[in-house]
Amino acid sequence: MRIRTSLRKAAGIATFAVAAGAGTACAPSNVNTSEAAPVPVQLVVNNNLLRLTSLAIYTVTWDGVRRLLGSVPPRTTREFSFTPVSYSASYRLLATRMGGRDIRSEVFTIGPDMTGQITWTMIPNLVGFRGTDPDTTGTNP
Repeated sequence: MRIRTSLRKAAGIATFAVAAGAGTACAPSNVNTSEAAPVPVQLVVNNNLLRLTSLAIYTVTWDGVRRLLGSVPPRTTREFSFTPVSYSASYRLLATRMGGRDIRSEVFTIGPDMTGQITWTMIPNLVGFRGTDPDTTGTNP
């Protein structure tokens, strides 16, 4: 038992050292090095679960970092805003609830041309994007 624990610790330290070295050697392949700063993105969450439960909503980056956006009461739709780390970064949405399993969205990417709204509906667990038509969009007052 003690040897197995020591081996796990050693393997974990070795894995961390390799990952840390690789992370400093090159940028992750799913992060765009574009110099344009990302703009805030609107996220609309529809808590239409059959069991009445409040949800805590998080964004989760490609490397597992969670950021709390807020809560959504039962049978309610809420709008949040967050600024992506960078364009072309992969994200997943996470909804946690008391006494139940977490709900995870599919992985999606936010690009620089996404000027609309991201929607997440709990049932049937779909993430969608409602964009604006660039030909009909004027400047905002």
